[in-house]
Amino acid sequence: MTKERISYIDLGAGIMILWMILGHAFGSAATAEIISLNLWNVTDASLIPEGVHAVIGADGHIRGVGMGYYNIPSIFFFFMPWFFYKSGQFFTKRSIQEEWKRDWKKLMHQFILWSIVAYILQLFFSIIDGSITLRGATYSTIRSLFLNGYLELNAPLWFLFSLFCVRQIANVLLPQENERYYWLKCISIVTVSFLIAFSAYYAKLRLLPLWVANASAGLVYFTLGYCLQKYETKWWLLVPCVLGYLACCIWGFPGIDMRSNSCGSVFRYFITYPASLAGIVTFNMACRLIAKYLHFVSLPFEYIGKYAMVIYVTHGLLYLSIGKINASFDLGMSYKLSLSLTLASYAIFLPLFCVLSDRINRKKQTDIKTTNP
Repeated sequence: MTKERISYIDLGAGIMILWMILGHAFGSAATAEIISLNLWNVTDASLIPEGVHAVIGADGHIRGVGMGYYNIPSIFFFFMPWFFYKSGQFFTKRSIQEEWKRDWKKLMHQFILWSIVAYILQLFFSIIDGSITLRGATYSTIRSLFLNGYLELNAPLWFLFSLFCVRQIANVLLPQENERYYWLKCISIVTVSFLIAFSAYYAKLRLLPLWVANASAGLVYFTLGYCLQKYETKWWLLVPCVLGYLACCIWGFPGIDMRSNSCGSVFRYFITYPASLAGIVTFNMACRLIAKYLHFVSLPFEYIGKYAMVIYVTHGLLYLSIGKINASFDLGMSYKLSLSLTLASYAIFLPLFCVLSDRINRKKQTDIKTTNP
């Protein structure tokens, strides 16, 4: 038996996954331009072309470009928090064994499969550019996987590993709805999780695995989704959130790179959490209204939203591989060429991955029915 789809959630997932993969395409193409201009690792930000939002590393070197490339407004700056929040909305406590088995099958199987594919591609590119070494193919790869929670050629997989950790912790710590001191326990989990993530950011704990920090941040949003999901349409929550989101639209959008737990300032780090909650609640209400009253507008995004996980775990291989090809073969791709190739790869391969996934799932359902008539 398959679960009934929830229209506004599929709509939200469709919008967010499109926003994410387009942001990665623009960012990757802009990084390609930085590389083609030989500006990677330089320290003089004035050399960056006008309109390019450069990302400056802790050492002062230019490491890439952000999603604000060519002043694209980050109206969905809360897109990664939204995915954690959504998971918390529909979370049900189980036994430790049941939750482990469920999450291992749903999240870690995907993580392992696509990490293997990323590893094979990394070896291929290392052979091509002559940088392959035994240490790099073994120890360095394992160390990177442990510290980062992903491999270079499929960085978006960090979310799967961190969400797996979040769900395991939540299954142990989150209280049942009718449990004594329910709200005190939820607030305590949010507070402690935030303090861990903030401490990792503020103290620049580089030896601390990234997934500890981003999983802690994820647990904040996951817990908020868990305890607020029934109250999203209540005026006392909705009105402040809408006003808060409108304030972000007027005065600027805060944001944290959840994967790296990085941010421009301490103030922005603090303000991003309530701002993200405001954006999430407002966005969910908008999706409810669109799914109910503008169903013809909602349908295409709902369809995409059904395959959000498939698109998520595979799109990184496409845009990151194109960037790697550009660097390995020293092609010097322009921004427009790199962007065009990335979007073309999305249009060709992402639908194929979705169709393949659909067929595999149907076969599994058929096998289950055959085994249990």
